[in-house]
Amino acid sequence: MREREYRIRRRESADLDGCVRALAEVHKADGYPMVWPDRPADWLADADQLACWVAIAPDGAVVGHAALAPGSDSSAAHVWAERTGRAPDRTVALSRLYVAPVARGHGLGAELLAVAADYARSAGLWPVLDVVTENGAAVGLYERQGWTRMLTVDQQWPDGQVVAVHCYAMGEGGGTAHTGD
Repeated sequence: MREREYRIRRRESADLDGCVRALAEVHKADGYPMVWPDRPADWLADADQLACWVAIAPDGAVVGHAALAPGSDSSAAHVWAERTGRAPDRTVALSRLYVAPVARGHGLGAELLAVAADYARSAGLWPVLDVVTENGAAVGLYERQGWTRMLTVDQQWPDGQVVAVHCYAMGEGGGTAHTGD
């Protein structure tokens, strides 16, 4: 259980500088995002996002972040649609989820994930996500929280690199439990 001095709330525009600072710490420690954005605040505040949350430390610093965006363009949304027979526009993609190294071990990643998933389900949408296969910590978090790995696919990113990603859906949303690749 996380310590009570940390809290999760909706992101405000005034939080973006703190979000970028925390993201820079994550990038230095873990290499996320794999390609550092030219304009990280814009990358975090993508106009297509439906909702965003931050984790706040006792001193008021932003130490975590999660966002939801329309899922219809994600690989996971299309895999989910194929498996369920529903339209990919019934999904929402979890993205930009991270917790600064200084705040890890307090359950903030799981709480950000749960808050975003609850919001999606209350809007009648099914949460999905794509995660780089090499991000073992994130994969572990999603699987511990009951997300279902549906498939692993290659994605071509805007910079031209091809990256293997696992496609996940929340709970039983269109796949069988992962049993190995």
